[in-house]
Amino acid sequence: MNRKIAAGLTALTIAGCIIGGCKKEEEHKPAETTPAPATTTAPAAPAGTATQAQGKSGEALFKERCASCHPDGGNTMNAKKTLHSADLKANNMTKAEDIVAFMRNPSGGMPKFDATTVPDADATAIAEYILKTFK
Repeated sequence: MNRKIAAGLTALTIAGCIIGGCKKEEEHKPAETTPAPATTTAPAAPAGTATQAQGKSGEALFKERCASCHPDGGNTMNAKKTLHSADLKANNMTKAEDIVAFMRNPSGGMPKFDATTVPDADATAIAEYILKTFK
């Protein structure tokens, strides 16, 4: 029974991240429909969002897109895959390009952030922020 509860909570967490686009937790609303599978691409940004995001700092973009699943550089889905430098190195992510590549083709329940959802410049700003912030 506990396994079923844990699996259900995991599925709800993944669905919440996917539906909300990994935005701040207080912006999440309860899902009113059946959760999407974990491998679904992150929701497309509203029209004009990519242009609006340009010029924002890596920190601001991280807070908008990543902080709800990665609070303080942690990982709500897999505690062994945090954004802290030791874990990033252990997972062969030592450069901004490595992090961007993972954002584009993730695993472990993370939604996919393609270039339409998070433009290359924004993804690079997020990755650089991660590398300098989470030691």
